[in-house]
Amino acid sequence: MITKINKISSAITLIGYCLLAIAFTACSPDEFEGADPNGIPTVSGVDFSLSVDQETNQMIASYTPQPGTYPIWILDGTSYSTLQEVGYKNDEAGTHTIELRLGNRNGISQTGVKKEYTFNESKIDYTNDFRRITEKEWRFDNKEVAHLACGPAGTAGNGWWSAQPDEKKDFGMYDDRITFTADNRKGGTFTYNAGEDGLTYVNKGTTKWGPEASEDWDATIGNQTSTWSFEVYDWEDADGNVSKQTYIQLAANTLFPYISSDAQYENPRFRIETLTAKKMVLIYETPDRSIAWRFIFTSEEGEKEFSGFDPNSDFNMWKNVDYSMFFWYAPGWSQIADPGFVANGNDYTITLPEATTDQWQAQVAFKTTNISTTADKNYDFSCILNSDKDLNGVTVKLVMDGDDNVFYFTDRIDLKANQDYIFWKSDMPGIDMERVNLFFDFGGCQAGTTVNISNIVLKDHANDDGTVLPTEDPTPTVDWVDVNSPENLGAGFNTAGTMNFWWADAGWSQIADPTFSFDNGVYTIHADNATVSEWQAQCSITGVPLHIEKGQAYDVRVTINTNMELGRCSVKVNKDPDITNDPNTLFYQGNVVLEDGENVLQFIGVVAKNNGEEIEFDQGKFIFDFGGCPAGFEAKISNFIIQKHKAQ
Repeated sequence: MITKINKISSAITLIGYCLLAIAFTACSPDEFEGADPNGIPTVSGVDFSLSVDQETNQMIASYTPQPGTYPIWILDGTSYSTLQEVGYKNDEAGTHTIELRLGNRNGISQTGVKKEYTFNESKIDYTNDFRRITEKEWRFDNKEVAHLACGPAGTAGNGWWSAQPDEKKDFGMYDDRITFTADNRKGGTFTYNAGEDGLTYVNKGTTKWGPEASEDWDATIGNQTSTWSFEVYDWEDADGNVSKQTYIQLAANTLFPYISSDAQYENPRFRIETLTAKKMVLIYETPDRSIAWRFIFTSEEGEKEFSGFDPNSDFNMWKNVDYSMFFWYAPGWSQIADPGFVANGNDYTITLPEATTDQWQAQVAFKTTNISTTADKNYDFSCILNSDKDLNGVTVKLVMDGDDNVFYFTDRIDLKANQDYIFWKSDMPGIDMERVNLFFDFGGCQAGTTVNISNIVLKDHANDDGTVLPTEDPTPTVDWVDVNSPENLGAGFNTAGTMNFWWADAGWSQIADPTFSFDNGVYTIHADNATVSEWQAQCSITGVPLHIEKGQAYDVRVTINTNMELGRCSVKVNKDPDITNDPNTLFYQGNVVLEDGENVLQFIGVVAKNNGEEIEFDQGKFIFDFGGCPAGFEAKISNFIIQKHKAQ
């Protein structure tokens, strides 16, 4: 992912085969009869050829010596070679020296011929960034605050004014689209599409498309194809600190969904603040540093109403389901009569007569007799749940008949009274299941709660029923404290700086720890070996002060940046030390999907419990498990927040 660059990583190669440390006799003539001080060679009148390839950051120098002599190359004053041709490669920009001296059996010349050469730019590997930015359309994220904003130069560009959601809907910017292609090592083709209205939103004061106006206006300019590239430039923040930053540089006179000034059009250069597969935040600063403009783009489609997959499609295996019902209803862990159950086609109503307190005390399961899945296919699932009372911690599980440990998902969700909850999964890797069971658990319900389950769909993902998926599962929204706020109870995780590991191979034999580093609040974990199953790549931050009150709800947030997708990850906060290993838990989510790029994980309104009983503790541990990751997987973990629940 593109990030702020303090020091660009470099790869340095000395190309040669005969290296000298103290003496150079390894490449001298075989026969030696004694040194003659008068026969030491000189470099008077000697020159050598030097070529620099700026595309590869490689230098090649060559010299053909006179009989009886050999060249001695000194690179940057430290590396030596005695080949006739020598090469040097460095991915980092910079100036270097190469000196040629001559040697023979009598000694080495007292002086040399020295030259300088420069690699003009650093060669950064943009492979991951190309994957994030290309093969998609980007548009203004009109639902996000500050999708268009401005502020002082050297800042995030939102200190003076920020557009509210849809604030600019009357102007020609929300239907504009931009695309990027990768045609070379650093960039390629940039396309601007002015959208259905054909208009481009320009700031007052621009003069390229008409007289200077006193208000922002829409210009009829049209579409454009241009070029772009990733570039690294110096950037000065508001405090005067200068650092290397990565920019998107468009060709001169290139259009954009919002043109803030003539200067932006003439030299469109945007600092990258964020770049993930779905989100891109760009900052433009005027040449005189009088203002910074902030642009937030998304690659997701616009909002569309979504109610799950089509239950009436012939692709829906549930359409012709045969099943029997299983109930286990046990308030206080003492089983009582089954709850009420009424079926009306693909619409089911469950009446929960008595209150329950814990997960698994109100189990309802559809045990199918004619639905099976196979490992050679992927599957989609959806259903709609509606409860007439608030009901937190509902478990939804699609599982193999006869083996509770083999399942497609086992999620816990919260239902708000009389609000539909669309539960869905898409493109799940197949599992060989002769019979599939669908479990629900309503443990924690109030007495007299009625839950409706409808529109159940299970289908082969390859069969398109016309459904347009939303961009993500619905996530509760809360007001988050700042990561450095005293209200961040989990601040200690941002500074602990150490991790404990337990990694294992496919046979559960422990293997070496992953490569690990900690810098400025960021934990970096690099998988040197592949793992296969959950809990084979355990990483934990332990011994952190964390005061958790009994019965208090908390919100937990953490950011994980990855270099590739990971289909499952476990995240957990426990009491530490936890001699029972598992139950003393603030929260546990075992099926987190990590996308390539930035993943902001949020766990809302969680309460610490031990086997259903609310608990308190004063020290915690944060656990991540990347079991199933391939070799080369890398995760950067940062920005831990644990706060008392703050619902909006």
